[in-house]
Amino acid sequence: MKSKRKDILDTIKNLHKVHTKTQLKKMTKSGLIRLVIKLEKFIVSSAYERYKSKLPRLKTRQKALPKLDMLKVRKVLPKHKAKRKFSAKQLAAQRLFAKRAKAGTLRRRR
Repeated sequence: MKSKRKDILDTIKNLHKVHTKTQLKKMTKSGLIRLVIKLEKFIVSSAYERYKSKLPRLKTRQKALPKLDMLKVRKVLPKHKAKRKFSAKQLAAQRLFAKRAKAGTLRRRR
């Protein structure tokens, strides 16, 4: 079994390019800072994952739903309202009202 340190070093090698001392000396300050930030992000995320793996799993128990009597449910449900039926005269008045509203001539009658 591999040691933890060697395991982490292997993952760093796989994810990030390993630089030699001469390569690091040739790099600019901003390049070095970017490299350090990348490695820092990797170290923080891998440490977080390892810590999380050590925590115990959350155990959730599913609560049983109460059984409902179908006769009681039918009594509780509201009934549908009856659809209103308009006479021909009322429908004609509604059409006229809609036309006037669309035309913008809708005013109160005195």
